[in-house]
Amino acid sequence: MTQQPTLVTAAPPTPNGDLHLGHLAGPYSGADMYTRARRLDATPTRFLTGSDVHQSYVPLKARALGRDPLEMADEYADVVAAIFSGAAFASDVYVRPQHSVLHQEAVRDFFQLLHRTGQLVIATDECLYCEGCDRYLFEGHVTGKCPECGAESDGNSCEECAWPNACTDLGDPVCNGCSRTPGRRTYQRLVLPLSRYADRLRALYATVTAGPHLEQLCTAMLERGLPDIPVSHPTDWGLPFPVPGFEDQKVYVWAEMVPGYFAELMEALRAEGADPGSWREVWNASRVVQFFGFDNGYFHTVLHPALMMAYEDALRAEGDEDAQLHLPDVWLTNEFFQLDDSKFSKSRGHAIWADALLAHVPGDLVRYALAHDRPETAPTSFTWDRFRRLVDEELAGQWQGWLQELLHRVDTVGNGRTPAPGVPTATQQRYAETLDARADDVVRALTAEHFSPQRVVRCLGELVREARAFAAGQSRLLATRPTSAEARSALALEARAARTLAVLAGPLMPGFAQRLWTALGLPGAPVWTGRPEPIPAGLSVAARPPVFFAPLAHDVDARVMA
Repeated sequence: MTQQPTLVTAAPPTPNGDLHLGHLAGPYSGADMYTRARRLDATPTRFLTGSDVHQSYVPLKARALGRDPLEMADEYADVVAAIFSGAAFASDVYVRPQHSVLHQEAVRDFFQLLHRTGQLVIATDECLYCEGCDRYLFEGHVTGKCPECGAESDGNSCEECAWPNACTDLGDPVCNGCSRTPGRRTYQRLVLPLSRYADRLRALYATVTAGPHLEQLCTAMLERGLPDIPVSHPTDWGLPFPVPGFEDQKVYVWAEMVPGYFAELMEALRAEGADPGSWREVWNASRVVQFFGFDNGYFHTVLHPALMMAYEDALRAEGDEDAQLHLPDVWLTNEFFQLDDSKFSKSRGHAIWADALLAHVPGDLVRYALAHDRPETAPTSFTWDRFRRLVDEELAGQWQGWLQELLHRVDTVGNGRTPAPGVPTATQQRYAETLDARADDVVRALTAEHFSPQRVVRCLGELVREARAFAAGQSRLLATRPTSAEARSALALEARAARTLAVLAGPLMPGFAQRLWTALGLPGAPVWTGRPEPIPAGLSVAARPPVFFAPLAHDVDARVMA
């Protein structure tokens, strides 16, 4: 049966600095694991992301460094791309909007269509303005107290509670350019009236897969009443708003992200040699799974689908009676990943930079640690002590120990070749059923509805421990009757467990998975058929068991943090 194609999107990173470990623990590691899992079960899957160059934090950082913002953004985008490569994040595209004609045209056409068909309206509002900086204040240009939760918040959205704000409702606002209290000025902007889409959003929320925090946010916003959201801002950074009278304003970057996702698909299609113009057909035929941090929850669950609905209405208004734009099927979020129980902070030197860590630690180990402590429904924290225990005791101890012992047993008892099993004993049959159940647990944790990298790590760890216990229980049989049918069955079943580990660890640690698959004498890449498969008899295993995992260097923390 042909699987429905899947589109996986990860909220694009802002190129205003290096990525720290907290960034990697969020959308990017999760989206990559999910993509690899779908490809493992033969689902055609595209993983789309890019660079969020038009965020206000880019010119703010460039101004602080005395740099040209586009030049700086390109350098940081290079760093991010290198980190993605080092962590083996297998995205199909990494689009840089300032260099993508497809992106710029998609954004232009999208907002021209919305404006032309009356989906956007002109609003005149008081806005924050700094006299000293001569600047309209929004997003990263202003900080105050969130009107919803009281936490410190930048303009337009709060990363603590994910609620939007109008900037003028921030408590004690301060201009981030000069630290003065801003005044107010009246501006005309183009806005999207979200309230038009309340009923359709409510219907979407009834069908989409989302976590409990997102469900609560969406329900609360609908109950409160949806605001009008500006999609143009009178600022000097971003793409020009492409309609008469507003050419001096810029497209709101969070609204730009919707046609930006479409442009990422266009770029992926072009890279495949397909027609970028077929993007809507491909999008509509796909299951759309989106990864983002909970702090960006409002944008992806309220603003973005409302913009998609407005786009569909606009197409119909221009005579396309069959107009359709498939809305997202799944939203997968994460909370904050911290360092020693407090937020990563560059200004305080409280950070582990991803490129520094990947320079000293294999990517598979980083991926394993991020999955083990992924902040799925609550903040979690990285500590060097736990990282060392995970690598030294779990991977280099339990996993490496079992696999080395298994390959040695095949080499000595089976003369270096996988054995042909006989009829299993009752104990062996029970273990085979246990292995099947453990594999089912992992597969379930890799589905969108139950996605949990934490659960994957723990289930794979149990698989290894259960395999070691099974091997210990069969050791007397292998020692006293190594050529018996029962002994061959024991060794073949243990090898089957290793084959299962090689397959199901692929989304988590792709490098290790391939090395183990090859060491077991299996050709090509790991393949999943829906259940643990036996290893064919007679395969030649690695004569010398490879080192899959080694303990961390004793001073790795000092070298990474230097």
